[in-house]
Amino acid sequence: MSDVKNPKVRFAPSPTGQLHLGSARTALFNYLYAKHHDGTFYLRIEDTDKARSKQEYVEQICSSLEWLGIKWDGEPLFQSTRLNEYHDVVLTLLENNSAYRCFCSKDALETARVGGSYQYPGTCRNLSEEDIKLHMNSGEGFVVRLRVPEGETHFDDMIYGGVHVKHEEIDDFIIARSDGQPTYKLVVVVDDHEMEITHIIRGEDHISNTPKQILIYTAMGYAVPKFAHLPMILGPDKKRLSKRHGAPGVQKFKNDGYFSGSLLNYLALLGWNPGTEEEIFSINELADAFDFKQVQKKGAVWDEKKLHWLSGQYVMATSTDDLLNAIRDNEPDWGKGSEISLLISIVELLKVRAKSLIEFVNQSEYFFNDPVAYDEKGLKKAWKDGSVNTLISNFVESLMTLPAWRKEELESTFRSYVSEKELGLGKIIMPIRLAVCGTLNGPSIFDIMELVGKETCIRRLGTALERLPK
Repeated sequence: MSDVKNPKVRFAPSPTGQLHLGSARTALFNYLYAKHHDGTFYLRIEDTDKARSKQEYVEQICSSLEWLGIKWDGEPLFQSTRLNEYHDVVLTLLENNSAYRCFCSKDALETARVGGSYQYPGTCRNLSEEDIKLHMNSGEGFVVRLRVPEGETHFDDMIYGGVHVKHEEIDDFIIARSDGQPTYKLVVVVDDHEMEITHIIRGEDHISNTPKQILIYTAMGYAVPKFAHLPMILGPDKKRLSKRHGAPGVQKFKNDGYFSGSLLNYLALLGWNPGTEEEIFSINELADAFDFKQVQKKGAVWDEKKLHWLSGQYVMATSTDDLLNAIRDNEPDWGKGSEISLLISIVELLKVRAKSLIEFVNQSEYFFNDPVAYDEKGLKKAWKDGSVNTLISNFVESLMTLPAWRKEELESTFRSYVSEKELGLGKIIMPIRLAVCGTLNGPSIFDIMELVGKETCIRRLGTALERLPK
């Protein structure tokens, strides 16, 4: 039994773009950890970048989280409303000599820079009060730097274990810019302290920030929270998943008609192993099972094929009625004007093939509309020359005399015809499918033809006979 009780965690996105997959997983792991331990999950919007932060991204991030089923506690906190609190902390650090004003110009700092690596040499670290007043009275601009003490910082990461950083590797870093704006390293510490955050769960790209932030915690006399740094999500090339991999945001999967549970399920399995053979979990089951001991240290590779498979499992587990409602919610015009019984039959037929709501729409086009073109590969394979035209023309006569247009009678007619002609069944099925559907892909042609109806099938066959090789 874990001794963790009622932790407080947060997810803190910047509203400079839509919610991407890595951020969504970070939000999920925070949420699961909180729920597993009867804790609290907060949402904080880090919107201090006025130039790039947009309200539309705030709304999109919130709607994406809600769609995934990740619900935060209380109202979101916006950093842009807390600038006075950050300034007060900077003043406190100056007053207790944990920070100092640096008047070095950009040119002077560039001159001191040697090679690719750089550490501030401490030029203004020990200025006298008199020197500071002279600089300020002359109107010189300044930044505020934290005074890094000698020694080292250590923390126990919940995933990576013990991390030790010698302070000689950390320069006196900036906590407030020359325009007075506090830096990221400072504001997150102030927010996390005032929100009483007990566990900070974020991507491993932040691990280099952690020792610096611990120094700020210490300088302010704040309690230091626990840290967990999540491994990166990687693209197929084993590099961090990014736009160059075509990595979409969460909204894209919603628009494409994926079930939220399938994406959530897959994100959980990216870097976390339940320790069993199970792969399908509800969000509550994930919360019950979640443990950082089962989070791997190496990056997890994004595999959209696996997500596609998972989505298919969710489709199969969803009732036909619920699928129909979901499809029409996603695509309101789908099947417009058709009998509800037909739509139910189509959904039932495609349920074993479609992996998302948009695939239901794309794969069902021929049930509602005549083909406007024929698949090129299908033509080469199924309708090579005029002999096919003759074969189909003769077969149409058999179809027209069918007393009952049901799949059983259709299949019997097909089989009788190929037996009479001493042909393989595919010789007739493929061109018929091409003529009726425009493609060779899809469920049983007998099911399709029954649902499309006799009149429409005969008309489409006639059109194909006119347009395709004679």
